[in-house]
Amino acid sequence: MRRLLESRYFPAVCLGASFLVRLAWMLLVDPKPVSDFDWYYAKGIDLSYGRGYQEHGAPTAYWPVGYPAFLGALFALFGRSLLVARFANILLYLGVVALSSWLAGRLFRSTLTARLTLLLLAFHPNHIAYTSLVASESLFMFLMLLGIAVLLIARSRFLMAILAGAIFGLACLVRPQLLPIPLIAVLLLPQVEGPARSLGRRLLLLATVYATLLVVLVPWTIRNYRAYGHVLLVSTNGGGNLLIGNNPWATGAYIDRPEYEGIEGRGDEYQRDRRAQRYAIDYMREHPLATLKLWPRKFWYLYRGDVEGTRWSIEGIEARGKRVPEWLGVAVAVSEAYYLFLGAACAMSLLFFLKAARRGGAQGAFPLLGLGVIAYFTFLGVMFYGGSRYHFPVMPWVAMYAAALPEAFRASRRAPVPVPR
Repeated sequence: MRRLLESRYFPAVCLGASFLVRLAWMLLVDPKPVSDFDWYYAKGIDLSYGRGYQEHGAPTAYWPVGYPAFLGALFALFGRSLLVARFANILLYLGVVALSSWLAGRLFRSTLTARLTLLLLAFHPNHIAYTSLVASESLFMFLMLLGIAVLLIARSRFLMAILAGAIFGLACLVRPQLLPIPLIAVLLLPQVEGPARSLGRRLLLLATVYATLLVVLVPWTIRNYRAYGHVLLVSTNGGGNLLIGNNPWATGAYIDRPEYEGIEGRGDEYQRDRRAQRYAIDYMREHPLATLKLWPRKFWYLYRGDVEGTRWSIEGIEARGKRVPEWLGVAVAVSEAYYLFLGAACAMSLLFFLKAARRGGAQGAFPLLGLGVIAYFTFLGVMFYGGSRYHFPVMPWVAMYAAALPEAFRASRRAPVPVPR
C-alpha cells in the first residue's frame, strides 16, 4: 500500500478516478433542482440573460450573489443547462481535492499524509453526490482552500497577499461566513521566522488581505446601498437564519414557522432582516440559559450525518416524478459508514498527536489551522442552527487529520526527547 501511495503516478491516477466517478454519478443521477438549488439555477439563468439579480422585478440580495453570478457566467458562455453546472461541480471538486492534498503536505510536512488526503477526498461519497446538485458548496470550498493555499505562499510575497485577498473576497460573495477565515488562517499559519519579525509580517499580511477583500466587495456593496439605502456587504439572510435558531420555538434544526413573518414584519429585505436579527439577539440576551441548552442539539444536527447530497438527489428525482433507483439507498448507507470512518480516524489521529506532544516525542508537524477552521464553522452551527449541509467546509480538514493517522501513530511511539539539564 505504501509503495502504491509513493508511486509518481498515484496523484494523476487518483484525480483521474475521482473525475470518472463523478462523471458516472452525473450521468446516472439526474435530480430536478429543489429548494434553494432551484433558486440558484433560476437566478443564474436570469443573470446570463442580463436581467439582473432580482426577484419579481425588485432587486434582491437575500441569497449571496456569488454562486448565481458564477452560474450566469457559465450559462452565457456554454449554454443554459444543468449539465454545465454539474460539470463545473466536477472540475471545482477536483480543485478541492488537489488543494487539500497540497495543503496537507505543507502543513503536516508529509508526502504520505498529502496522498492519503487525496485518496480520502477523491472517493468521499457525500461529496460525490453533490455533483448533480446546483449547490454553492463546491465553489465556496474551492475558493476558501485556494485563498488559504495562496496565504501560505504570501508570507514572503506582497502580490500573493493581494491575490489571496481577492480570492477571499470572491468567496465572501458566495458565502459571507468566510469573512473571519483569513484572520484564523493568518494567526494559525506555521511559524517560520523569529517571533517579533513573524508577528510584524503577519499583521502586514492580514492588513493587505482584508484591504483587498473589501475592495472586491465594494461594487456589490454600492449596488446594495442603491437598492436598500443602507450599507450591506453581501446578503440579507443573516438575521433570518439567526432567528431560526434563537426563538421560543427553536429546535436546533431548520424549522419554518408562521410566527417568523410576524416578527420580520413588512418592508424590504433589509428591513425584515434587521428586525429578525434584533429579535434573535434580544431573545439570546433575555434567555441565556435556554439559548445555551440548545447548543448541544444544534451540534448534533450539524454533525449527526453526512448523506444530504444523496437525499437531496433522491428528493430531486421524486420531484421529476421518476422512480428512485434502489442502489441510492445503498449509497446512503455507504456514505454514513465512510463518514464514521473519517470521524474516527480524525479523532484517533488527534489523540495520538496529543499523546506524542505530552511525551515529548512529537517531532513532526501538528498544524492548528485545520482545528481553527473546524472550530469556527462549529461555532457558526451552534450560534445559528444545525444542519449537516453546514459542515461541508469542515470535511477536507477532517480528511487531512484522518490522513495523518499513520504519522500521528508513529509520533506517539517515538522515544521521548531528553530534556537538557
